[in-house]
Amino acid sequence: MRVRPFLSALGLNAVPAAGWYFAEWSAGTTLLLYWLETLIGTLLVAGRIFLHRRIRPSKGHWDYEAPKGHEPHSSRRSTYLSAFFVPAVVFTCAHGVFLAALGGMMIAKNLTPEARIDSKHLLAGLIGIAIFQGIDFVGDLIWLRARPFRWIEREGQHSFGRVVVIHLTIIGGMCAVMFTGANRDFFGIFIFLKTLLNVSLFVPQYKPETPPAWLSNLMDRIKSPEHKGTTFAQYCQKTDDQEDARAARNEEPL
Repeated sequence: MRVRPFLSALGLNAVPAAGWYFAEWSAGTTLLLYWLETLIGTLLVAGRIFLHRRIRPSKGHWDYEAPKGHEPHSSRRSTYLSAFFVPAVVFTCAHGVFLAALGGMMIAKNLTPEARIDSKHLLAGLIGIAIFQGIDFVGDLIWLRARPFRWIEREGQHSFGRVVVIHLTIIGGMCAVMFTGANRDFFGIFIFLKTLLNVSLFVPQYKPETPPAWLSNLMDRIKSPEHKGTTFAQYCQKTDDQEDARAARNEEPL
């Protein structure tokens, strides 16, 4: 497990959680802080990618080959910076518009005081997340030259995973508190789940060298026609080999 990113994720989630539970921050303030955390984090990851490709240019940076199933619709490959930054920013901006429209509607109709945003609380939260994100960013820069392309690709994947988690929190939390009138304890569940999902990104996942026998037998029965004549274990090995070849190809110096 990578200790520093794990502690950084805990710290980032502790800021809004502390404001919510101990300083009586409103749902609107907390959700806007989550959105700003995502935007700042996306920009900082893009900065890491930009600096890494200048220090260690590789095929992955300039002619990126995505994992199987994540290839762009266009046959022409793009840089990794654009492959990460464009969908992350589009996703974030789209949810920013959703957040502004829904919050504005709630405030205009005076449906709940939880929709209102306190500028002092928001500023305090921004300072807190900026400290944790800044420490994490500087820590990565120190060792950037020694990091392979696979590391920066994983950073982008984790960042986009956080984008999805935070925006699910925004949608679910807003609907729960502002439309249903659920109490603050109920919204606290969303804060807990968001924290749990963010931290889980940095916990090592166990992957057995060979799939369990029961799973192999099950998948052999339900596998698609194009994989007839290939066992599930052979399919897994082939997939792993393809992923290793893709990672090695992206790692090659430009």
